[in-house]
Amino acid sequence: MPLSPLDDLDDHDVVEILPRHLAGPGIHELVDVWPFPFDQGWTLHQPEHGRAIAISPGMRVLAGHLTSEEPGRGGEWLVAAHKDPFRPATWTATLDASTPVELVGDLYSEVLRLCEADARGEGDLMRSDDVLPQDVYLPLLTAGWRHMIKTDGTQHFRSLDGYGVLEHVYAPRQGAASVWAAWGGTPDHPLWKARFSSAAPASLVAAFASSLASRVPLARAVWNIPAEARPHLTLPDAQTDSAGLRPAPPHSGTLPSASTMRTHDGPSAPNTSPTPPPSAVLPAGRRR
Repeated sequence: MPLSPLDDLDDHDVVEILPRHLAGPGIHELVDVWPFPFDQGWTLHQPEHGRAIAISPGMRVLAGHLTSEEPGRGGEWLVAAHKDPFRPATWTATLDASTPVELVGDLYSEVLRLCEADARGEGDLMRSDDVLPQDVYLPLLTAGWRHMIKTDGTQHFRSLDGYGVLEHVYAPRQGAASVWAAWGGTPDHPLWKARFSSAAPASLVAAFASSLASRVPLARAVWNIPAEARPHLTLPDAQTDSAGLRPAPPHSGTLPSASTMRTHDGPSAPNTSPTPPPSAVLPAGRRR
């Protein structure tokens, strides 16, 4: 196996690394991922220990962390938009829990922006937005990702190292489950995968793609970086000491207090996903 730039480091050292698609999920708490204002009408639904669902005002959007049916993922992040909260979702986005948490957080920030625009009457969560497919591609192409169009109605954008991919089904067949997908790692054994249903707003995918292509490095403890990704990582220059280390940025978020976080016993997330273990939602360990 090729030498890794991490080989001479201690497992507990924290480094800033690129590319993002190989960084691993990172250690996080719920506040690191969800930007939702629980003191402004959003509610937190926790039907069982270790399961959390954020519900927007009007119950048009559910965001949660659920157990994945695919083994080895440790769960998945979910967004589901509903015209009627008691009927199937109009569109969904799902991301393996192994997806780098910074990418997930940027996606949820776009979810919040869409919800706020919907509430002001400046947009409609259930209709296509004004973002075009090329707006999704642009940050990837700017970052030097390769573009390949296939005659089967799909096109792929692949990172220079070959281990980051965004797939777009530009000619979807009737009943197609998803139009956009992204993954990191090899196609046969990806480290993570994200899927967006056919009606998901393109701006949501664009926010995710922009975060995916970003050259801002991610802070990780060495032990938390997937072993299969290590030979393909780079440590950005301008490190602060001879070991190539740079401390992770301080954590400034705070969890909603009991006085501002409303709990809600309304509609739960789709019942196709069982309850994850507590660590799937709020892993213990070092903060990033």
